Amino acid sequence: VTSLLIDFIGSASYLIPLLGEAFDLTWAPTSMILVGALYDDIMPNLKYVALMEELLPLTDWIPSAMLGWVREFGPGILEEWRGRGQGMKTA
Repeated sequence: VTSLLIDFIGSASYLIPLLGEAFDLTWAPTSMILVGALYDDIMPNLKYVALMEELLPLTDWIPSAMLGWVREFGPGILEEWRGRGQGMKTA
């Protein structure tokens, strides 16, 4: 949920026509700190991706926080899904 919120706030700047880019300048360091706090142990460079995503124009569509979430939890979800599939019997 936190990753979705971080990406949503970063993308919400599109809703404010002229002030959106100014908002991105203030949100970029905050986003970098939050993404770094969440995913620095898994993807140490992701915080810099989050920073550049917010600073560069037209890159807000990149879900950088969600990329960290998928990297951290995706393999476990796949393993759980595979484990459930092996327990199923086919007719």
